[in-house]
Amino acid sequence: MLRGVLPLTGFAALTAALDVFAGNQLEQLRPATVAAVSFTLAAVVFLAFALLRDGVAVTFRPVRELRGDVVMINVTTAATWLSMLFALRYLEPAVVNVVGIALGPVLTLVLNPLLRKGTAILRGEAWVAVGIGVLIGLLVWGSFTGHSGLDRTPGETLAGVALVLVTGVGSVANVIYSKRLSDAELPPRRVLAVRFFLILAMTWVLVAVDDAPGIGAAFGPSALIAALGVALPLYLLQVGIKRTEPITASILLTLSPLFAYLMQLADNRLTPSVLTLGCVVGIVALVSAGTIARLRHNREAAVAETAPTV
Repeated sequence: MLRGVLPLTGFAALTAALDVFAGNQLEQLRPATVAAVSFTLAAVVFLAFALLRDGVAVTFRPVRELRGDVVMINVTTAATWLSMLFALRYLEPAVVNVVGIALGPVLTLVLNPLLRKGTAILRGEAWVAVGIGVLIGLLVWGSFTGHSGLDRTPGETLAGVALVLVTGVGSVANVIYSKRLSDAELPPRRVLAVRFFLILAMTWVLVAVDDAPGIGAAFGPSALIAALGVALPLYLLQVGIKRTEPITASILLTLSPLFAYLMQLADNRLTPSVLTLGCVVGIVALVSAGTIARLRHNREAAVAETAPTV
């Protein structure tokens, strides 16, 4: 369990940095272009690594034997990342981060029993999910009423909220399908090698039909995003997911809004928001409660399994 906490915390910090950096850069750059370049570079690295370690037949075996899960992880990857990049044009990074990621525990509570039979949600984790849902509602209200750190029109705010809700749905489904592939004994490198086909196809089509995609201007920032915002975080995420339950992973990922809020203080486009800070602190507190509940449950279960029977 603890071996999964550190990679997921690292993912949360790097995701926060990505949101703040990308939000700043997307004021001038096209989201589709940034995604196309970033994910092409990341996909080449992951695919080359898997091919060198496992060979062609083994690397692409999941496409044949686990086709449904591979298709769904491609769909959820594309939905999560594209909606997040476009949402960053309309909402402050901490709000995109918290709604997109913190929505995970709420949706995991509903979807996990349907997609992964035989796994239990703890009562404490359920209350954490409810509390996070309430705080997400406050953040959405603050975005519409001008209490967030970025001033946008109601139409832009509505578009941003809709996109970030897609990010949240995609994020939790992505965690669950990543876990399903890990449960099928696929190491992280082989999962990462087959998850980007759809997003690459979609983003390069968008670039091709754009009159001014700005590939040259986007290459430098996109390469940085590919390394520190896509490749390394996704590897940490896959490693962490392999070692934790989906609800625990989703709860730990909600630490990212705290990192995002602190990092965005350096962005002069944004003004500090008391509402955003209060909701972020509340979510972090709930994260701690949920993680402690799962750790206590796992410890008690381990003691029960090793106890001698009469």
